[in-house]
Amino acid sequence: MRLGAIVGYSPALWFNDSFEYLGVALRPQPYVVRPFGYSFFLMVSQPFHSFRLVVIVQHLSGLAIAVMLYALLRRYGAAGWLAAVATAPQLLDGYQIQVEHVVMAETLFTFLSVAAIVTLLWWRQVPTGAALAAGVLLAAAALTRTVGLPLAMTAVLWLLARRPGRRPLVAFSLALVIPLAGYSAWFQSVHGKAGITGSEGVFLYSRTTSFVDCSRIRPPADLALLCPAEPPGERQPPLNYIWNTDTPLHAIPGPIFSSSKDSLARRFALRAITAQPLDYVSVAVRDFARTFGPRGTDYPNALMTRPFLFHDPPDPVPNRTYVAGGSALDDVDTYERGSAVHHLRQPFADWLVSYQRHVAVPGPVLGLLLLASLVGVAVTARHRHQLRGALVLITAASLTLLAVPPLTAGFDHRYVLPALPFLGAGAGLAAHAIQVIRRSPDTGADTPRPRPRHRLGST
Repeated sequence: MRLGAIVGYSPALWFNDSFEYLGVALRPQPYVVRPFGYSFFLMVSQPFHSFRLVVIVQHLSGLAIAVMLYALLRRYGAAGWLAAVATAPQLLDGYQIQVEHVVMAETLFTFLSVAAIVTLLWWRQVPTGAALAAGVLLAAAALTRTVGLPLAMTAVLWLLARRPGRRPLVAFSLALVIPLAGYSAWFQSVHGKAGITGSEGVFLYSRTTSFVDCSRIRPPADLALLCPAEPPGERQPPLNYIWNTDTPLHAIPGPIFSSSKDSLARRFALRAITAQPLDYVSVAVRDFARTFGPRGTDYPNALMTRPFLFHDPPDPVPNRTYVAGGSALDDVDTYERGSAVHHLRQPFADWLVSYQRHVAVPGPVLGLLLLASLVGVAVTARHRHQLRGALVLITAASLTLLAVPPLTAGFDHRYVLPALPFLGAGAGLAAHAIQVIRRSPDTGADTPRPRPRHRLGST
């Protein structure tokens, strides 16, 4: 199916964010809205002048993600068939295949995240070299998508709990902090403040528009400008308050992601969350629950979900400027060194439309996969089984990737995709652990007895 995408939809598919990543790749800068990681990937690939090559690399990365998790489960003793089933969500899900064909950061971020987690879990005691590599990978993930920062913090807490020794901890910490600090310094030199992006306040503000009641929080005059006009029950989806032009942020003079406006939005958001904590938690839980509803619904709207569906005809490149210095059309032609007009080839394009419609992990099944991981954590903790550490990290990674977007911005179907391989791997590892414990409850307990060296989790 990935080969069918490469042949059927040439050279690639686009989303609005694609042209921002591309503009930053052609005119390198610490972009105020998103970190530089994916733009760096495009910049490194630019000498080949081929968007087709970009998506080929992304499709190969999608396959590599499954291979890494399959190898990890086999190393922990899982049967071949179980390891294969656990990687099926990553390999076969139509939405995962489609996003690999879009010029977007999701696939690169997922690859870096999975590689980091697999590196941490490959050895029972994390060696210094593995800790160093994992720190670099997580720093790269955080510089590709900001949700990588809380994922890195999750890994830090896990590593501290494992007590790997001073050298691995120092190596991991330096490998994680130095790239982030260096990028933050570059960002400060351009924008006047340290950070990875300058948009956190605006996105958090959009989150609070779902529940904020200005009659309760009583904002001062400068913050009152950001109060939504609609009553709480009639509000738009959160991201609309960023991108739609008839919203309070756009009524304030200046660029939407200016430093002053981001600061104002952050102050408003923190005031709203502090005054209405239960309402904040309620809307975050509601959006988290959308993960386990029907896939592909028109939420937040059809315009936002259409780019993440194979469709005929594909969306054209718009003739507008996203990053100062060139229009999207000019940037695409410059990168490709020629026209990048879409070419559909049938019957492949229609096959992919039908495939994505019928072959995707249903939302309720995603919930069952997460539940299986949580049950595996509970069972292995009770039996002090040696697989509990791996299950804790994989499950924590799934929860972090699924919960952070609803807490900080809102729900979007594409935000679910980086968690998909972790959900499958966690459920597979949980099934293996429970199977081993049922056969021999004492097997794999944290006792001093020697264990075989050829395979982690061997019985």
